[in-house]
Amino acid sequence: MFELSVAFKYLIPRWRQLSVSIISIISILVISLVVWLVVVFFSVTNGLEKTWTQKLIALTAPIRILPTEAYYNSYYYQIDSISAASDYAYKSIAEKLNSPTTDPYDETSDEEVPSTWLAPDRNPDGSTKDIVKKTFEVISSLKGIPGLSAKDFEVTFANLRLRLLRDDAATAGSNLQNQSSLSHAIWLASFDTDNPSIEQALLPIRMEDLQNVLDLLPISTENIREDTPEGNTRVDKATFQNKLNAFFDNVTIKQLKTPSSGWILPRALLPKEGVLHACAVTKGKIISRLVLPRVSNKIHQLQQDLEAAGFQVSQVEVKFEETKITATLDGESRTLSKAVPFVIQGGLLLDATVNPESLKTARQPSDLKFAIQFTLDQLPIQGIVTMGKLEIADAVVQSNFATDPEIAPLWLYQVKESTHLGNESSVGEGILLPRSFKDAGVLIGDRGYLSYYTPTASSFQEQRIPIYTTGFYDPGIIPIGGKLVLASKEMTTLMRAAYQQEDKSMGTGINVRFKNIDQADQVKADLKKAFQQEGLSKYWTIETFREFEFTKDIIQQLRSEKNLFTVLAAVIIIVACSNIISMLIILVNDKKLEIGILRSMGATSASIATIFGACGVVMGLMGSLIGTLAAVVTLKNLPTLIQLVSHLQGYEMFNTNFYGKTMPHELSYEALTFVCISTVITSLLAGIVPAVKASMLKPSSILKAE
Repeated sequence: MFELSVAFKYLIPRWRQLSVSIISIISILVISLVVWLVVVFFSVTNGLEKTWTQKLIALTAPIRILPTEAYYNSYYYQIDSISAASDYAYKSIAEKLNSPTTDPYDETSDEEVPSTWLAPDRNPDGSTKDIVKKTFEVISSLKGIPGLSAKDFEVTFANLRLRLLRDDAATAGSNLQNQSSLSHAIWLASFDTDNPSIEQALLPIRMEDLQNVLDLLPISTENIREDTPEGNTRVDKATFQNKLNAFFDNVTIKQLKTPSSGWILPRALLPKEGVLHACAVTKGKIISRLVLPRVSNKIHQLQQDLEAAGFQVSQVEVKFEETKITATLDGESRTLSKAVPFVIQGGLLLDATVNPESLKTARQPSDLKFAIQFTLDQLPIQGIVTMGKLEIADAVVQSNFATDPEIAPLWLYQVKESTHLGNESSVGEGILLPRSFKDAGVLIGDRGYLSYYTPTASSFQEQRIPIYTTGFYDPGIIPIGGKLVLASKEMTTLMRAAYQQEDKSMGTGINVRFKNIDQADQVKADLKKAFQQEGLSKYWTIETFREFEFTKDIIQQLRSEKNLFTVLAAVIIIVACSNIISMLIILVNDKKLEIGILRSMGATSASIATIFGACGVVMGLMGSLIGTLAAVVTLKNLPTLIQLVSHLQGYEMFNTNFYGKTMPHELSYEALTFVCISTVITSLLAGIVPAVKASMLKPSSILKAE
């Protein structure tokens, strides 16, 4: 304790040792800056790596088991192609797993087994070994792996064509006129309903998605497979009523908003008395309409916008009385005709509740009635209005159910721990699209078809399956993520059966999932050992998420960059702590007299060395503490700082396609531990040389010199 108290005394800034104090403060600040920079950088990069990895395994799994050439060349796989019981077709892994028989071959009716085929693997009792079922048994037998499960997967390719209907005429009772289409060659992967991690990659349902689903309810899918539809037909009233009731069973609309083009306020909602400030659009001295701002103090901005659009505009005060409505224009009060419309600026929020009776009578969404209330220029307004062109602004969406819903929603939903794509027989099968489609303007509910080709006797015939968009997901850093569409297992199996099963461009295999992805290497080693014991090794290739073909290079690059930055951080810390050597050497020279006195009073060389060594450690600790506190504050306010820098430079600082909507800003304790330990050790090492020098000073020489 004596040595530590002397060290603290030497580090307290004093005017008599100004040079030492300045160097000490600078050294601590430099260490703090380095610690701050390293902790923030590694916290963000560790968070990004964790996020990307979570999204990766959310779509796949920590471990994949893929069939080898030996599997495709085996008797077990080939026998289906010549067996009547297998319809002379190769079977997928799922079909093999669910097949009641291992060997479907019937020597009395099926053709003779080619002599070039390999002999089947046999069980000890002489029966044909069921490779797939045995593999799943081995996986389920592993112990000490929490959350262990296995599910087969398939990937094929197809052509996607979506029909985008975006005209507001859908709510006006006529056919949609504004039609466009989106075509894309895609990879189609099977969607695992029991995947517990998929929720991490799902994007939330937006209000424009709900609006699109509602607008498309009366539109028939009669010609959905046509490339150039001639108009749009509508479903009958009974069908629409069923769809509408199913929609509102799962959606509670809380707010509507006025469309961007403005909304004509019904005369019945006009206040009986009070005053409103508005912009009068005039033709000469005649008021053609009154435009009300959604925010009362924005009337000047509204006037400028209208004038910029070429209208003649004046600000007026509108007074409501029991029998008349008057407007004061240019100091003149005039009574307004009932033909003058009141138009509310777009974007005004209206608290709304659907009228249950209108659900029974509506023929289209625009016929729905809502009880609304809102405030306009501090005047409360309420009443019943038809939806017309009003848009959904806020709603509560039901997407989690305790039991299977009687009528499933048209969007992605969950029943307990299972996630379902949805399947509306009158619309098609639901598919899950990557975020790139959402960015291109696709909405939930958009319809179209998937096409693929099947061989016939003389040619290839195109097949089309009607589909609709049930949701979106974030593919993260997967290179093919922008083209990877998730669909039901039945659909991928159907399409993949039309192609050569062992085609390497189309994957199939087994996803092995478990809770802790850090156990991936251990699980892989256990599987290899078990497969070796059961004679299954030649049929399967086992890969962890770090070895997947489509992400291996990216993950290896991330790890290489992380290792490189770790080395650079260590070098920077060494350079930052080197200032301690200079400061302590100056301090030793400045404290020679005190060192001589301490030595003459009985202080040992070890005590003197400990004093100056402790000075270095204390400086390292102080720098680490200050830098850590600064890093915590920075990480806590990182989103705000990024927004500020993005605003200053005029574009996004980080591309959301790679980094997500928000950057990770949680403190990495791994980085904090590395920095603090390395800083303290480096500071201690930096203090050794001055400490040794101080301990070697002879008290007699020092006192004579002084």
